[in-house]
Amino acid sequence: MRRRQMKKQKRIIIISSLCLLLCLCVGYAAFQTTLSITAKGNIIDNSVDITDNVVTEGDGLYEDIYEEGRYVYRGQNPDNYIMFNDELWRIIAKETDGTYKIIRNDVLANRAYDEANHRSTENNSYCDNPSWGCGVYAAVSGTFSSPSGSQSGTVTEDSSIKIYLNEDYYVNDINSTAKEQMTSHSFNIGAVERLDQSGAEADSIAKNIAGEKKYQWTGNVGLANVSDILRASTNPLCTSATTSFNNLTACNSNYLLDKGEAGTLQYWAINAYSRESGGYSYGVWYGHVNHLTERVYYSLAYYVDSDDPRPVVFLKSDTTLSGSGTSEDPFTIAE
Repeated sequence: MRRRQMKKQKRIIIISSLCLLLCLCVGYAAFQTTLSITAKGNIIDNSVDITDNVVTEGDGLYEDIYEEGRYVYRGQNPDNYIMFNDELWRIIAKETDGTYKIIRNDVLANRAYDEANHRSTENNSYCDNPSWGCGVYAAVSGTFSSPSGSQSGTVTEDSSIKIYLNEDYYVNDINSTAKEQMTSHSFNIGAVERLDQSGAEADSIAKNIAGEKKYQWTGNVGLANVSDILRASTNPLCTSATTSFNNLTACNSNYLLDKGEAGTLQYWAINAYSRESGGYSYGVWYGHVNHLTERVYYSLAYYVDSDDPRPVVFLKSDTTLSGSGTSEDPFTIAE
């Protein structure tokens, strides 16, 4: 009898213990779920979509009228500052593929676009005056031609500035975090032609873009396109590279032509300069700003002391941004 009672008591104790353990497990799971739900409820999503703030006048982000699905910042000082590589950069555009095209806010030290006699005429027939450098950013397959065809030839070697930006600067001056945030991308390196005609034959930004897109180079670091600089202006007189060349301030109201506190600003564009008459293989477009001038102009590729590199890179299409884009609260990239 006593044994029977002891067995019964053991059974009761075991069953009670199992019930208690089950209750504890269920309670813990419920507690964890509550914590998880509460934690998720307390997470604040600070990410921003810059295309939520498109404008039609003044400084800000515009729909690009030349390329559907592309967005460009325009005006004297739009809120397009971004922290990249532990430095201030500016967002030029959100591209049709979702990538962000950005440009360093400050220029680098003076450097020739293409050093004198850097490329041989034997392998680069487009470069007809090697002692003055060559205006083509990178080697191209086949023949490189100006938009009108007034000058053409082979370009089988890269410019010295392209080599510097993608070997020295990219390797040594862009940190590992920034390298993970950027992506290799195509750059439009075709020539932009200065035209003299008027009326229907006059120059236009659309023609400038078409010239740029004749040739592409894919890599890590490039320079701004002439059309990037032109499209950044909100001045209605800024209608082409030719207009900007001939008119000192037609393309003002433009953050890419803002010298800030510096006396002058001169930085290389990525595109070769050409004329219908030919003979300008050594010419390169550049942004030119001083107390009288805000325009794109041209310079000899081998010049060292007047023009500076201003690097341009692309951020990945899945980049998540937070911040307001002002210089005090620039966009930051989620890691």
